Order: sequence, then C-alpha cells, then structure tokens
Amino acid sequence: MQRFEGQVHLVLYPFALNTTSEVATQAAWCAGEQDRFGEQGKFWEFHHMLYRRQELWNRLAAPLERLSEFAKDLNLDTAALKSCVESGRMQDRMQADKAYGQQLQVNSTPTMFINDNPDNRIVGTRSEGELVRLIRQELDRVQRSGQ
Repeated sequence: MQRFEGQVHLVLYPFALNTTSEVATQAAWCAGEQDRFGEQGKFWEFHHMLYRRQELWNRLAAPLERLSEFAKDLNLDTAALKSCVESGRMQDRMQADKAYGQQLQVNSTPTMFINDNPDNRIVGTRSEGELVRLIRQELDRVQRSGQ
C-alpha cells in the first residue's frame, strides 16, 4: 500500500467461511471500536494477529476465550471485546459482507480483486512482487483507457 500511496485504495470485506471465523471477524471489528490510551481502534493489529496465530484458534469450536487472550496482548479491554462479540451486534455487518462475497463468488480466503474486475481475481496468497506487477498492470490499463 505504501508503494502505491495515493493511487490505490484497499477495501476489506472480512468473509467468514464458518462459525469459528465468524467469531474471529466479529472480534476484529470489536477491537476496532476500542479507543485505548488515545489510540484509535486496533482492527488492523487484531486482524494481523489473527493471521499470524491462525493455527491457535481456527479449529476451536468456541474460539472467543483464545481471541480474548490475543486482545490482552494488544492491551485491549478483553471484557468489552467479549461483551461486544456476545451481544451479536456485529452480526448484520458480517452477514452483509458474507452476502457480498457470495455475490462475487468468493469461496476461499484470501481472495482479492483489483478494481472490482472479475478478471483480476487473486485467490490465495501471492508474493509481494506478483501483487506489485498486477497492480501496476491495472494502473497502466486504467491510465491508457482514461478512466
């Protein structure tokens, strides 16, 4: 993102594929709402931690306790995070993102689109070099077409 600052915009739609990832998605949004010690929410930090520690939570039937431990590592209010997830108030947001993902025929994560172009669908992880190449290719195409 830093390499293309001012040229590209990242839009993230967390797409929960099962009940365990639904809890994790909601926990990330709840982490994003917390404003601790003058910092704005910690959605991205929590999101990155979920990927780094995926093997510690993704097979648990009830991952909220483990996710709360992660929240503690980020100095979040774990009681508030648990209360937020358990309240179910993120359900509508999660269902809307899930419906949008299904509309785009997303069936695995990560799935990325460059410019919402189905021809530019990237499924799975890619090297930084490959992502840079694909983004540059799309930027060139857009510039040539005058969009």
